[in-house]
Amino acid sequence: MRPCGSGKAMLLGHSDSHTADRGHLRVTYHHNWFDGSETRHPRVRFGDPVHVFNTYYYGNEYGVASTEGAGVLVENNSFEDCEDPALVGYAGSDEGNIVARGNHLVGSGAIETAGSVAAIPYAYTLDSATSVKAIVTGGAGAR
Repeated sequence: MRPCGSGKAMLLGHSDSHTADRGHLRVTYHHNWFDGSETRHPRVRFGDPVHVFNTYYYGNEYGVASTEGAGVLVENNSFEDCEDPALVGYAGSDEGNIVARGNHLVGSGAIETAGSVAAIPYAYTLDSATSVKAIVTGGAGAR
């Protein structure tokens, strides 16, 4: 993994003990590029549904972690040299749920899945997981 100077990228949900978040966190992450940062792409507590799609992961320790009963749909992402693309539970937190569909793995570990995720409440169009790297990296940065 190439160091990028960042250990943690995104956290959704205050803490394991802040259960007031339960039932209030519904977030979508799409067309992001996580290049060499270590963890939390995102780490999710309590949110359901959380939708992570068409995102490019490169050289990460882990991509998505679902904890404390969260429900995360991990869909049509591209994981390259990612040790753990998606984890059910992390760092002593109770497990969450992950449903994974259509992801592209290159030199990466397996995606952990468990349970179910609430229905995504909007219409959306997915890019092919094999096209995500070119789409995301081609549109990143200053223009």
